[in-house]
Amino acid sequence: MKIHEEICALEPEALRLRRALHQIPEIGFQLFKTQAFLMEELERCQPDRMEKLAVTGLKVVFETPDAQETIAFRADMDGLMNQEQNKVPYCSKHEGKMHGCGHDGHMTVLLLLAKWISAHRDELKRNVVLLFQPGEEGWAGAKSMIEDGALVNPKVDRIYGLHLWPTVEKGKIGLRWGHMMAQTSDFELTVHGKSAHASTPQMGVDAIVVAAEMITMLQTVITRETDPHQDALLTLGKISGGTSHNVIAEEVRISGTLRTFSDDLFQQMIRKCTALVQGLEVATGAKIEVHRRVYYPCVNNPRPLVEQLYGVLDSMEDTVLVEPAMAAEDFSEYQKEVPGVFCWLGIQGGKGGSALHNTNFDFDEDVLLTGVELFRRILMS
Repeated sequence: MKIHEEICALEPEALRLRRALHQIPEIGFQLFKTQAFLMEELERCQPDRMEKLAVTGLKVVFETPDAQETIAFRADMDGLMNQEQNKVPYCSKHEGKMHGCGHDGHMTVLLLLAKWISAHRDELKRNVVLLFQPGEEGWAGAKSMIEDGALVNPKVDRIYGLHLWPTVEKGKIGLRWGHMMAQTSDFELTVHGKSAHASTPQMGVDAIVVAAEMITMLQTVITRETDPHQDALLTLGKISGGTSHNVIAEEVRISGTLRTFSDDLFQQMIRKCTALVQGLEVATGAKIEVHRRVYYPCVNNPRPLVEQLYGVLDSMEDTVLVEPAMAAEDFSEYQKEVPGVFCWLGIQGGKGGSALHNTNFDFDEDVLLTGVELFRRILMS
């Protein structure tokens, strides 16, 4: 994609902003340093309004006289509980935390867009809302933003978002209409048994044995209860329990995630899992609690908006038609309220090159200018 010369001139700012943000990763909704940094930068852009939403999120409004439409752009803000392994001058200063999913880059794109908007207020045809959202990494931050008024006053008509993506060629836009990212539900299972001495297992209910049986049974929901032509994924990612080598374990906790592209299939799998858990309770005498924690709907791009987006590109060579991903994104919460498009900004072939959430994740900052140019074209089309 050919980048406008004024956007190209923002490259030093892209480096400064991204590297400053990369050094101060914060978690969930506790993003007070990040919010303060953003507010200081945004105040220089002289928006008409700037509001705090969802504790540490921001809603930034640029109003246009006689505007008939409002377009929103969203960036997520939170980092990860990872210890960064990169040996770079701008490495994370916060022990055990890093921007390992590119959210520092997403915020930089929106900050640069704000700077461009500030210099071109008289050219705007629409109201613009910039949303800086906390709590994307499993905290349901988008829902909190919406509840606090992200999409009203002014009423948002369309919304756009992007994500840096390691499997898309650097500088290309990964896109598709329809389901692009999976719906997901994080959950926790707690097996309550009965403790006893290891020499008298018959006097207890072994939560570890029950948990082991449950793990095996739950996997059959995918392998034996689900049509293999339908995409579904059940991952049990964490297990903990027991107190000593010679004690029958009283409690085991298991956490995981369930992902599909079909709500009907999702509900079917929930029913199957629930039935298996209830049957195991009867068979073993254990009690099993199920807690569903965070649910994200599918990212589902409407075809008319995707076709419009194709229209602002120089050619189809600027894009890659991507396959749906089992990864989840709470940008989908905005799409439930207003039409919106989510796309991937390719970073494959640049520095870093590692997977998202990896402790060595990094990327070439010049790709951020492609993101700014894409949003500028959408805004001015």
